[in-house]
Amino acid sequence: MLRYAVIADGSLRIAHAKGEVKKRYWNPGDIFDEVHVITLADDDIDPDLVQTVAGRAQLFVHPVGRPQPGNLWELRRRVVEVMSQIGPNVIRGHGPFLQGYYATYAARTLQVPSFVSIHDDVSIYRRFWTYGEGYGKITLYQLGLKALGWEQFVYENADRLVPKYQAAARLLRKTRHRDKVQVIYNQIFLDHFTDQKPNLLPGERLKIINVGRQFDGKDQRPLIRALSNVDAELTLIGQGPLRESYVSTARESGVESRVTFVDRVDNADLPSIFAGHHLFAINIIQPGVCMPVMEAMALGYPIVINEPRWGGEPEVCGPCADVVPGTAHGFTEALKRFIDNPHRVSEIGARSRATIPSFSGEKMEAQEKDLIMDLLGARSG
Repeated sequence: MLRYAVIADGSLRIAHAKGEVKKRYWNPGDIFDEVHVITLADDDIDPDLVQTVAGRAQLFVHPVGRPQPGNLWELRRRVVEVMSQIGPNVIRGHGPFLQGYYATYAARTLQVPSFVSIHDDVSIYRRFWTYGEGYGKITLYQLGLKALGWEQFVYENADRLVPKYQAAARLLRKTRHRDKVQVIYNQIFLDHFTDQKPNLLPGERLKIINVGRQFDGKDQRPLIRALSNVDAELTLIGQGPLRESYVSTARESGVESRVTFVDRVDNADLPSIFAGHHLFAINIIQPGVCMPVMEAMALGYPIVINEPRWGGEPEVCGPCADVVPGTAHGFTEALKRFIDNPHRVSEIGARSRATIPSFSGEKMEAQEKDLIMDLLGARSG
């Protein structure tokens, strides 16, 4: 019997509430018979509600307590104790900080292979520069873990480091741990996304959609301001600390009647909410690629996206997107190009759909399965 242990990034209850539960997310290729998810929470969700993440395996959820400055070593002890009872064949941690540290520490203690997936920029400086003052507490927490040597412990002891995009991988490949690095993008299963073939008719009002958390790392105020210069509508899906600022920006720009706010949409309902729109636009400050961009591409929508702050072209969508300066003027000019040449909606949308199969969930799942099988084979050999 093969057992997989994962230290998750956050509560499964939150992921379930957001509709972010994906099939076989923690059992690629249905390798395992049991999947054990350890969460840094005081309590968590009934496993039956999120069983799909484990595929055919039986799912177990083990909350071990919420981290506080004074209990980090006690939580480490609890994690090792739970892992010892589970007897995992492979351990995965999410992120190079607390979850990744507990995962690699337990793996070294139990002498089993481990890997750490990396979902954000590994540069604390760049994250702070991107997210601003609201990131201050998290910065202090991560600097504390650096001072303890726990982040470095992750890089030294994980058998593999698996960034979810190239921006994080580029930094890791400049270190002595470069041979451990393998990028595996987040999974977009194309059988869930039918090409909607959006089409803009001459004289029809352009309808734009944006999905994402509304915070400094994804600041859509330039996109909202762009509407004051074009005849277009914008649907913003998501919530976050910038919501009130978005509302006031729409009002001050005189476009509030053309901006619609939707708090949340389950992943399964994304195709229906996209229907009737013509393109997906986003101003994203943080490096890498976000899931909504890949989902929009899978649905066949053209992408309008800002130039990355740290150079290069946007990941995944760069070769097929309309890449613009991240300003109101930059987005205005891009939207005008679609309005003046309506055929660009279907043409660039087709390029989006043609590009995304290279990053399909099926391929990413197969890569992660191969990685795990290699770890199992290397340790057993």
